[in-house]
Amino acid sequence: MIDFATALYLGLQHPATQLGFYPALTTGAPASLATAPLATLLAAQAAELQGCEAGMVAPSTLHLAIDVFDRLGRTHALIADEALYPVMRWGLERVMGMGVQVTWFRHGDLADLTLQIKQRWGGRPPAVITDATRREGAPVPLARYLKLVQRYGGLIVVDHSQMLGLMGEHPSAPQPWGQGGGGALRYAALGRTQPVLLLASWAKAFGAPLATLCGPLNLVRDVARDGPTQTHCSSASETALRAGLNALTLNQRDGARRRLQLLQLLQHLHLGLRRLARGKLPDLQTSRRNHPLQHLCLATAERTQALHTGLRASGFRTALLRQREGRYALAVILRANHRQADIDALLLAMATLAPQLPKPAAEPARTRLTEDRQHV
Repeated sequence: MIDFATALYLGLQHPATQLGFYPALTTGAPASLATAPLATLLAAQAAELQGCEAGMVAPSTLHLAIDVFDRLGRTHALIADEALYPVMRWGLERVMGMGVQVTWFRHGDLADLTLQIKQRWGGRPPAVITDATRREGAPVPLARYLKLVQRYGGLIVVDHSQMLGLMGEHPSAPQPWGQGGGGALRYAALGRTQPVLLLASWAKAFGAPLATLCGPLNLVRDVARDGPTQTHCSSASETALRAGLNALTLNQRDGARRRLQLLQLLQHLHLGLRRLARGKLPDLQTSRRNHPLQHLCLATAERTQALHTGLRASGFRTALLRQREGRYALAVILRANHRQADIDALLLAMATLAPQLPKPAAEPARTRLTEDRQHV
């Protein structure tokens, strides 16, 4: 089966032969009491990659979301994007259950964010919480967000799991993702002392089962010392830490080539999808984003579901994502270790399945695909 449902964008897998020998998986002690030595090393290298003063490591983004919002809920007015990724939302729901008020602003809407900050202003600085990308996949205007919150002495918390390892500094027309893979702060050309907390899973582009928090030194230190999961949970496992360090080595050595290869595959997929939309699948809508996670949608939920089922029966693994208003989207994820032949085979299968799909009730409405935030 050809896999288009796995978010290992750069094709990094970290087999045991690359990770070396280690005597134990875990320290067996809370992270705040006994930080694993490799965690300190990885945190420093992660902060350098992402252009931040300091960093810390945790087993998952959920651990970090709990810790960050526990800290900021005591000192800041929390204002979050309504389309925030569910794991970040879970962290907010925890502090909401403890009585902390959270205000929501319309997705990617700077004007509404400005209004919400003005209405909430009453002594507490704002903490604006957002994903690094908007629904259509374009990066949020981080510099404009930052200029706004700095008027009120605030900060920004960014989940850039979908940018880390892919996007970096100096983006240009020939290199739309930029260079280095350092993520949101590098991409936006913002300095290391800016009041921005970057939270990211490394299980996407870097293929390591851990997460990092990078940002201003004092804030990161506070979270590392007092965060609830830091007090009650162990550090990331030795295996995960070694995989993270291995990912950084591979990124430095081979990341540019892998990103270029992935971008070329993405362009090849886009070309094939446009051909399908002009012919066999005139109701095909795509997210039209410059990202390896592509969302495809047909005119009805039944057609999208049938396409997913048919592709699986034909030997292609994709992901079916539930959308608003009973709709579905088909997630097709590209990796740097895919071949053009894999994409050609997928496109051919879609064209072959097209006549077998349920007929749409009416002519397809050419509306923009809307989607919930999904990090497959």
